[in-house]
Amino acid sequence: MFHQHFLSPAGMDLGPLDGGERVLWQGSCAVAEYAFDEASSLPRWTLPEETQVVVTDRRVRYSYDNGDAQSSGELFWLWPQHLRVQPGNRETGRNATVTQIQLVCNGPDGTFPALVVAGGDLSKVSAADHLANTLRQAIARFRVENADLIGVPAPQARMLSRLVIGPEFSNYQGGEGQTVSLLGAVPVPAPEIDEPVAPIAPVSGPHSERPGVEADALRAEQAMRAEQALHEEPDLASRAASLAARVANLVSQEPDNGRGANLSQFLDR
Repeated sequence: MFHQHFLSPAGMDLGPLDGGERVLWQGSCAVAEYAFDEASSLPRWTLPEETQVVVTDRRVRYSYDNGDAQSSGELFWLWPQHLRVQPGNRETGRNATVTQIQLVCNGPDGTFPALVVAGGDLSKVSAADHLANTLRQAIARFRVENADLIGVPAPQARMLSRLVIGPEFSNYQGGEGQTVSLLGAVPVPAPEIDEPVAPIAPVSGPHSERPGVEADALRAEQAMRAEQALHEEPDLASRAASLAARVANLVSQEPDNGRGANLSQFLDR
């Protein structure tokens, strides 16, 4: 059985935003989770382009209601270790690939779960760049402002503060893409294994622990270990870039249903 890290139990309502939480971006796009540590892996789950996505100063939240069931989830700014924009290619039809934004995290037991958004309001590379810049600034600012709670050393906090200003994502269709590494990442907690995976459409899975700001102090030691691992694996960003190309190639190999390559093609699988 594989783990799902960013999806809530089927039908779960995440409720309103926390007090003081600011909305930075909202729109609709396809959402999926990939295992970047598994070669040639299919997405663990997908939600279609109609999925409503909200980016705040603390997390990204998404929700899709197909009329019969609701699927929703979230990813907190504690977790992303790498942020990448992978532009789509210039091909059409079955060989086309879509532009993606990938949030790669450090998971349990040497895993690298990644949340990927694409299509919908992010179909244009410029739109993906704009959102990626918003994500970079939000994650960096969150970690700088909560450095003491999550155990970010002062030198790394200073480096993170620079990410609030730049570098700007600036990509083009068919380009190689860009990756930014994010210091201060806390490892994603392992999903609870005592809850069965419910086989209902579109997807479902075990509930990931939902950390709040109050729990950040308890994860300070995990944050330090995450930073240690980051220095021990300096090539992780380039690894994420090469894996991004594999994911794009995987999508491009799907049969053409007249809609072109899109993450939502996996919804009925």
